[in-house]
Amino acid sequence: MAESTSLLRRIARPGGSRPALTPARALRLAMTRAAEHSIGLPLAVLGVAEEEGTLDDLLSRFEAGLLYLALAEGDEPVGVVAVDPEARAAAIEMQALGRVSPILPEPRPVTAADAALARPLLSAILREIEQALADTALAGWLRAPRLTQRLPSTREATMLLSDGRYRVVRLTLDLGAGGRQGLFLLMVRLPRPKPIEPEPDRPVITVAAQAMGAQADLEAVLHRLRLPWEAAEAFQVGQVIPLPGVTVASVRIEGGGQDIGAARLGQVAGMRAIRIEAPPDSDLEEMPSFGGPSGLPPMLSEDF
Repeated sequence: MAESTSLLRRIARPGGSRPALTPARALRLAMTRAAEHSIGLPLAVLGVAEEEGTLDDLLSRFEAGLLYLALAEGDEPVGVVAVDPEARAAAIEMQALGRVSPILPEPRPVTAADAALARPLLSAILREIEQALADTALAGWLRAPRLTQRLPSTREATMLLSDGRYRVVRLTLDLGAGGRQGLFLLMVRLPRPKPIEPEPDRPVITVAAQAMGAQADLEAVLHRLRLPWEAAEAFQVGQVIPLPGVTVASVRIEGGGQDIGAARLGQVAGMRAIRIEAPPDSDLEEMPSFGGPSGLPPMLSEDF
C-alpha cells in the first residue's frame, strides 16, 4: 500500500514524468483504491461532480434514504459523508458474502449495524482522498477528518454543523454486478480565510525636532521714528536723541517681520538684556451703576 501511495504521489507531482492529477482524476483513483484495499470491493467511478455553497443550500439537494456519518476535526464538526442504499448494500454484501449480488436490495431504513459495517470503507475513502488531493487544486480541503456519530437525516446535520461555505463532491459508482450503481457524497467545510494581520505600527516621522532646532533671528526694538534725511546726516557721536514716551518697558520683540511680544529693557551681569513680558491683562472694568430713578447719571436724568 505504501508503494502504491508513493506511485500515486509521483503521478500527481507537477515535476514528475507525467502530468499532475486533476481533482476529478485524483478522486476516481482514491475511491477505487479505498474500496479494493478496505473491503475488497472492485468498483469503478462513472462520474465526479463538485460544487460549493452554503450549508443549508447544499444539504437541501441531498437524496433521500442516505446513510450519514458526521465528520470532525479534533472536537469540531466539519462535515458529513454519505452513501446511498445501493452503495451501502454493496459494502455489507461484500463483507458478509464476499461478493456483490446482482439482485437489487429491498428498500429498508438505515440501522446502526449498517453504519458500523460501512465505517471501514468510509474511513479508507477519507484517507485516500486526502492523500490524492494533496497535489491538486483541492489540496488542504480535507484536514484529516474522522468519522463520528451517525446522523438520521440532514436535519440533524444542519443542527450539528456551523454556518459557512462548504464543498461537496459526488461520485457515481459502478458496483460491478448486474449494472448496479451507487452514490457517494462528501461535504466538508472550506478552510476559513486567515485573518488579516494588522500592519505593524510605523514610526511617525515629523519635522518637529528639526524645526525646533532651526536658527531664529530676533530683534529687540525700543522705538522707531521718522526723520528727514538731512536730520539723519547731522547725527554726531555722543548726540542724545529724545524718544518721547519711550520707557524701559517699551521694547517689542520681532522676528521675520512679525511682532512676537513685549519685553522690558534691563541688564544681567553688566550686559544689556531684555526680559520677555507676559501679555497685559485687560484694563476694562464694569461701569459703576448710578443711583438715579431712571438709571441714568443725575446730569442726564429726566428732571434736567
